[in-house]
Amino acid sequence: MAEDRIYDYVIVGTGAGGGILAHQLAKAGLDVLSVEQGPRLPADYFTEVNPPGARKDWGIRSHMTFPGDSRDAIFRHELFADGENRSSSRSAERSFLSYQLMAVGGLQNLWNGVSVRFAPQDFGSWPIGYDDLADDYGATEELITVCGTAEGIPGLPDGHFIPPKPLRPADRMVIDAIDRMGRPDTWVIPNRKAIETRAGRANACISTGICTSGCMTGAVYKFPTRLLPEIEHLPNYALRTGLKAVRLQRRDGSAEIESLVCRDTESGEEVVIRGRTFILSAGAIETPRLLFNSRDDAAPNGLANSSGALGRYLQDNAKVALSTALWKLWGKPAAPDIGYGDLLILLSKDTLPDGSEFSFCGHAIQTVLDTPYYLEGLQTAPAAMRPWLARKLFNAYLTLAVFAPGDPDPENRLTPSADRDRFGVAQVDIAYRYSERTLAQLDKMEVFVRQALRRCSGTLIYGGRDRPGTGIHYAGTSRMSALPQDGVVDANLRAHDHPNLYLCDGGVIPTLPDKHLTLTIMTLAHRLGRHLVERDRAA
Repeated sequence: MAEDRIYDYVIVGTGAGGGILAHQLAKAGLDVLSVEQGPRLPADYFTEVNPPGARKDWGIRSHMTFPGDSRDAIFRHELFADGENRSSSRSAERSFLSYQLMAVGGLQNLWNGVSVRFAPQDFGSWPIGYDDLADDYGATEELITVCGTAEGIPGLPDGHFIPPKPLRPADRMVIDAIDRMGRPDTWVIPNRKAIETRAGRANACISTGICTSGCMTGAVYKFPTRLLPEIEHLPNYALRTGLKAVRLQRRDGSAEIESLVCRDTESGEEVVIRGRTFILSAGAIETPRLLFNSRDDAAPNGLANSSGALGRYLQDNAKVALSTALWKLWGKPAAPDIGYGDLLILLSKDTLPDGSEFSFCGHAIQTVLDTPYYLEGLQTAPAAMRPWLARKLFNAYLTLAVFAPGDPDPENRLTPSADRDRFGVAQVDIAYRYSERTLAQLDKMEVFVRQALRRCSGTLIYGGRDRPGTGIHYAGTSRMSALPQDGVVDANLRAHDHPNLYLCDGGVIPTLPDKHLTLTIMTLAHRLGRHLVERDRAA
């Protein structure tokens, strides 16, 4: 079914990039449609349907096998797409675990809110630099409300902050322990997160101690609770849920995109949406998949792929996550304000065996657990003692997770798959491996984390390096480049091959530093929205 209406802008995706773009363009009076495969979650989803936080029975069940693996804890939520719904094939899991969330707001329904700026040195291979984004970083921080403190650290540029939550005893122990390690170029400071911390506001943080299981009050920024209410009733804005984007279609004999073909997820009916400009903000895995599936006679390898770079250079932040129980906190009550769990962020450097330096970034997490998986090494304890042990250790848990820079290897890539999702749409296969340099970085990071936890009074330490993909900081697959032969989009995120197609998600980031990328995705979206509004007003 082809629709008669022609929108000024058709945006695929409502996550970090798509949400900011929809808000900016609609507020400017442009005619905007957002297309989302999943539903809009009910207003009570994180309060009544699936509330975060610890249960009164400590999560202990008779059928459980101890110990569990803390590294799996944040990946068990029912909102993550399964193999029949996600973009990547089942065989892709052999080399790369990918996580997607099909609902309005995307992965930001379960993100932890960490919002840090990339530093000037992180833009070395980009066609734009830090100065090109500085004003948009500030505007984005104010729009999404980032808490933090100004510290003057070159590798973690300061921003526009509201006050963070107060530090707890465990946080002070981490800061003191790392200070005693005497490492140069190492900082541990209050985390920078997109969270409303100011008391008295309707969406103020209520300190559940966890953000990655969803936010009960809407304190953590996400499009459906923060910006969508400002535009959803505007006559020039529409949100269509339950529409799976399948492919783009070009005008005959033209490089311009004419329409987006979708499938109604309930009826299976084909829906054709026409627009003047199309923006793909579906993520670093779904956006290339959509472009591969849009191949035609003139572009047999997919749209926006004359360079052959589409799907290549897949990156994620390789991660080490180690957990322990601090014996100084055994049997102690929780802090008066448990806050949002990961109240600290750290930045450090180390030297590899070849003499080269690398930086790594991470955060310290003390939170309230649903499942007391700190029983490794205590398997000999009688089953009846396990609840007592869990209670004794419950407020002593601490996890330190650190991230390495991405590895821009063109052979880490997505390719069209023979497998299909439940709608019959071709998925993508993923080839991915850690380079020797990344493996060496992981080894160094693990030594650092173990030393830090020991100095904090850590007891049994468990965990280690995570599998590829579990950073969920996916980047590089539709990279930004100055020259068409080197990438997929230009400095303004317009596809080199198509004058009315823009991409804005993690895929456009050409090289991923050690830092969380979500604020930068939103900032790129803010910059793109400003550029498009100015362009249309000048036309």
